[in-house]
Amino acid sequence: MFSPDAAVPASVAARNPRRRQRTGSDDSLALRPNPKRIRRSGLTSETFQPPDTTNVNGRIPHVAEEVFTNGHAKKPTNVRHASVDTTSLAIRHRGVKKVDRERRTSKNDGSIELTKNENYIVTQLPTTPESIRDYHASGKWQGEISASLGYALAMTQSQAIVWRYAQGTTSAEQLKPLNIKLPNPSNNSRHPLPLGILVPTSAEPALLVVMPTSGRITYWESLANAASVDSNRQKQQSVQGTVTGMLSGESITTITEAEPRAFVLCLSTGRLVHLTVSDSRGKPSINFQYLRDTGAQSGGLFGSLRGVFGNAGWRKDVAAVRAGESWQRGQRYVVVATSRGSFQTWDLSWNGTHSLVNEVDAKDDLLHALIEGADVPHDNKEHVFKVLDFTILPSGGSGNEVARMGKRGDCKLLTLTVLKGAESSRYALIGLTLATGSVTIDVVHPITCYTTSLPAETQFKPQVLVPEPVQVAFLMLQKSVVLVSLVEIEETPSSQLQMEARTLPDPFQDALDFRSTKPYRVVGCASEVDDRIHAQSSCVLMIYGFGLVRISALPMREGQSALDRATVSAKTKLEQAVYFGNLPQDLLDFSPRSEISFDQEEVEAAALSVSHSIMSSTSVYMPSISPSMDQQLQRRSTALADLNKHLRQHYPPLGRLTRWKLLWNAEKMAAAKALWRCYNAIISNHKRSSDDKSVLAELIESLHESLKTENQPEHHETDGVRHWFVHDVWRLEYIIPWAQNMVELMFENAVEDNKRIEPAIQARLVSEANDIQLSSLETAFGFREANVAAYGLADETMIDGVLLGGYEDLPEIWTSTANIVERVKTMTDVSRELACLGEDDDANEGDPLPDLVLKLAADNPRQVQICCQTYIERFRWLQSRPEAESKAAGEKLKQAHFAVRKALFKSLPDVGQPEKAIYLAEKYRDMDALADIIEGEMLSAESDETVRLLEERIYSYFVTFGTKWSNAFFKKHLDGGKAVDILNGNTNFKDHLTQFLRHQPNYAKLGWIHEVASEQSYVAAAEDLMLAQQQETNLWSRKVSLSMGRLSLLAATGKGQVKDKNSKNFIRTIDENLTLLAIQERLCNHVKPTIRNALDADAEVDLALQKYGSKAEGKSTLRHSLEKHVRKMLALETLSPEALIDTLTLLGGEGAFPENEGFMGSRFFYAFKVLRLASFEMSDPGLKELQEKFIWRRCMIRDDWKAINRTELKADGQAEVETGATALFQTLREGFRTGFWDKSAPLPPSKVLEAGTSIDALRVSSHFANVPENALAVFAQDLEKEDELLGRYMEEGRLDERWKGVVEAAKASARDEADSKGEEQLRIRNAQEDFSARMFEKDREVYSQEGSREDIAAIDEQGDVIMGV
Repeated sequence: MFSPDAAVPASVAARNPRRRQRTGSDDSLALRPNPKRIRRSGLTSETFQPPDTTNVNGRIPHVAEEVFTNGHAKKPTNVRHASVDTTSLAIRHRGVKKVDRERRTSKNDGSIELTKNENYIVTQLPTTPESIRDYHASGKWQGEISASLGYALAMTQSQAIVWRYAQGTTSAEQLKPLNIKLPNPSNNSRHPLPLGILVPTSAEPALLVVMPTSGRITYWESLANAASVDSNRQKQQSVQGTVTGMLSGESITTITEAEPRAFVLCLSTGRLVHLTVSDSRGKPSINFQYLRDTGAQSGGLFGSLRGVFGNAGWRKDVAAVRAGESWQRGQRYVVVATSRGSFQTWDLSWNGTHSLVNEVDAKDDLLHALIEGADVPHDNKEHVFKVLDFTILPSGGSGNEVARMGKRGDCKLLTLTVLKGAESSRYALIGLTLATGSVTIDVVHPITCYTTSLPAETQFKPQVLVPEPVQVAFLMLQKSVVLVSLVEIEETPSSQLQMEARTLPDPFQDALDFRSTKPYRVVGCASEVDDRIHAQSSCVLMIYGFGLVRISALPMREGQSALDRATVSAKTKLEQAVYFGNLPQDLLDFSPRSEISFDQEEVEAAALSVSHSIMSSTSVYMPSISPSMDQQLQRRSTALADLNKHLRQHYPPLGRLTRWKLLWNAEKMAAAKALWRCYNAIISNHKRSSDDKSVLAELIESLHESLKTENQPEHHETDGVRHWFVHDVWRLEYIIPWAQNMVELMFENAVEDNKRIEPAIQARLVSEANDIQLSSLETAFGFREANVAAYGLADETMIDGVLLGGYEDLPEIWTSTANIVERVKTMTDVSRELACLGEDDDANEGDPLPDLVLKLAADNPRQVQICCQTYIERFRWLQSRPEAESKAAGEKLKQAHFAVRKALFKSLPDVGQPEKAIYLAEKYRDMDALADIIEGEMLSAESDETVRLLEERIYSYFVTFGTKWSNAFFKKHLDGGKAVDILNGNTNFKDHLTQFLRHQPNYAKLGWIHEVASEQSYVAAAEDLMLAQQQETNLWSRKVSLSMGRLSLLAATGKGQVKDKNSKNFIRTIDENLTLLAIQERLCNHVKPTIRNALDADAEVDLALQKYGSKAEGKSTLRHSLEKHVRKMLALETLSPEALIDTLTLLGGEGAFPENEGFMGSRFFYAFKVLRLASFEMSDPGLKELQEKFIWRRCMIRDDWKAINRTELKADGQAEVETGATALFQTLREGFRTGFWDKSAPLPPSKVLEAGTSIDALRVSSHFANVPENALAVFAQDLEKEDELLGRYMEEGRLDERWKGVVEAAKASARDEADSKGEEQLRIRNAQEDFSARMFEKDREVYSQEGSREDIAAIDEQGDVIMGV
């Protein structure tokens, strides 16, 4: 029909459209009709058929005189647009029926929501054949979608599969796919797949199939003809032809419907072919013509070559071909875009003529717009610019002013461009106006949500779809879909300010990715017709291995602006991942893209918001009504787990508090599931009366309205319990304590109504309350411990779901509120009391059933366990608070917990749970409680075997618990008066008893007995005796303990248990303590003769002070101290070294008895001796210095130095006697005599002045650190009085001048006494030696007379018997 070498210009065809064109014999592929069979027929209103509808962008057919773009088709008003189904397959013969346009969002159409948010919804259509949906069995194929007809087409190498995807809801319309066998299929699997397209006709869709490599074309006027089983009949009912003139290696890549029954074929070289499948009278006929710029042709050979190889039709990298609008009948514009950015507009006529009306190179304009709009650096040399696809904007599109194509071919395009880089690419949608010889950039939409580079080889070229109403552009990529809003943001003062501040967000856009682990990819797509009812822009995708998917952009809500929905929120992304991420239809990958990022605060807030919406069932994606409450709770629990899993896999670690809050919500949901099962079991009990309302139901009904979501009776919400489980699980912490409150309230109401609640009813109510607390808290603590790592808290250390530490940053934990701690403890006690009452042997009417009593008893250990957990968690949290009051409350609660725990453990055997009691005591290492429980079991044991087993358990505790058990076990028995039983008890315990006694100073009196009797360790016995004497207050008992310790040490030395050096040190320590006791004893003996006639202890003290307390008169503090010390001394209580020094130095010497005169003269020396033996220089050097000065001062003021200084009329002898009688002289002489002053020189009077006469002077000693300041002031005043007296003696008695003389006289007296004693001792020693010598000689004579015998012991030179000689 058309000659490729001679094409008629479009202008000629326009002037004479009825003129038949001359056809060349070479290019005509038509099946020439027989002229004899042609008959003329009159044109009437019934027989006239207007020219076929046009098609925009090669996707959707339209009725003539109507303008359509972007592949959108309005609802057909002509029978030519009705679909007809066959009876056996997907098509019905000759029947005419409108396509059902019911939207897929309906819940009962069989579609499955794959994801949804406020901006769009993605659904899987249920009509995809299984062979296409299963990628394991489908093989290699590609698809096309005819949205206007409601049909889909899949092409394989050997067949075409056609099915109707837009079906109704009735099962009668769920028809099978139509399998069409292709004629002459290619045997080479490497060849491209056949191309196919469905063509609308007056009856039913026609089918056009093109073989890409061979150029063979087959056209069936109906699907029924194509589906004929008979191959000959199928061939006869088709029209076939071949595109000739294809170059070697050239193939057909795409088919674009450009005119009713006319198409544009794009070749791999970029050449275009205009193909028609009918002649001018509508008869089937295949004709084609290569598109060439005939208007630019020139004569001659070179002109012809330019027409064949010119830029207009040869070797172009064609990005896309789209059919534009028709501006007159029989005419159609086609726009072609190359990847380099050039655009051509072709004018195609129904008679086969064509002309190039416009060609523009828009690369520079597009590149500049992309760089500016996408914010790409101008000097970026790493990116390659390409045009990927474009679409012609439809007329009358909302949000953008578009114009109808005119005679000049002007049009508005939306172009998909890319700057392709090595690692990422920058995409943009650029709106432009294409006019004759020029291009104008209208708008730039940078794609910020998708920067993934396209693969070098792709099976699907990117496409742009803009369905009507024009709201959203859909970017179809091989494994992704990008949605970009085209709605302009209204200019408001707020938006203008944001624009000036460069904070105005980009229009809404989002990316949907397919799972990379599956072979899902787009193989076909199409825009759907304008949905005037729902105002949705929709498109349909055919996805390899999955099936058909519809994506619908939802309209904005009333009052919502484009600015409100401009950004994708973190909450939206989380909701999509949580509610749709684990569907069996795993098409979409909800992993967040790197291009869409959120700050940490937004993610955490979104996570908590999503979690709360699940807890309260306020999410639109979570059905609130379900026949099975257990399934509804499980669904919400799974959603919480999915939320946490998604956050951990795809987002940076959340804050610790946020992770804890998510975990708390999850454990509340787990607890709610357990609580529901308990409640469901209660109401399912067939023995239960219908009038018996459960505790949980009563509880929920009585809850304050601020603690629950109220039922809405107007909405027929009658089940309060289910309503609570649906909406108020997040308030579970109020239910737990109220369980006990509810039982208590029911009891109180019965009392007020003068009703008696029988024990059986009481037990039932208490049992149900127990179930509420136990099921909730046990499940919560268990879930927490099992899932703490799953929530990113693996570094948190906990036992039984209770943290060991780290409470500082946490709010009050819901499982241990103050009410819960108190009410769980109360409920535990109430349950135990009822269980104990129910175990009485005397059963009465109305008593609890045995099964219920057993249940209460069995539940009590669980209650005790929960009680411990809540107590521990509560006091640890309180102790972590910064407030001092909270810390104090936490410590108080901790001590209360220890007492409560012990009492609860010990009470469990009362309800027949001794093993549980032992288990809990072992678990919490409460050794005191364990010892009590074991003792109780030993006492109640009814057989020797039981006793033996208990003893074995006791022995095992020594190994398991060590010192803790030893301390508790032995203290229990020793404090209980069973010391003899312990000391003579089981030898298996001996070693542990030894360790216990050696580490318990309080039991030293028993310890030394055990060491001697059982261990034969005299050293340890001596150490215990030293400890025991420290505990003794009685003088005699301490002296005995020290003496026995010395004896034990001597025995240990004899047995070699201690080294001599250590033994000497130890003995020296004992001797020093005995010396201190001896000094006190001598002091006491000095005072005792004075109190012989006293009637009682008070009289003894009074008499002693009258006799010896004159030096303390006028000094209140010293007088009080002396009275206290004398009282203790006369009661034979041991005095401390400080007290002994004070007593020795403050007692006077008047009226001393003759036998004690020597002691009174030496008492100050004894005070110095006590000071040295007390070793104050090690423990308190300041006190040692003060005490030394106190002794010297009191010693110096003991005598009247003023009288001594009056030497007139006194002979030297009398003056020497008076000086020698002073306490100072006697003390100095005793020290020189014993060598005491060799280690510490005597202090002169000037050195002891002002000692301790002020508070600061006293504070140098730690002994006075805690003494109140007012008491120290009074003490300092007393000492100042002593100091004043010393000062007078120094001034009036010239004591400081006499000091050196007194020292020298004392030293000389000591020396003379030593000389006289030395001569006496020498005489005694010589006499002893003479006596020993005479006795030795006498014994030698006796033995020599009797004779020497071997069995007689020899005697050495010292007179000792030599054994064995």
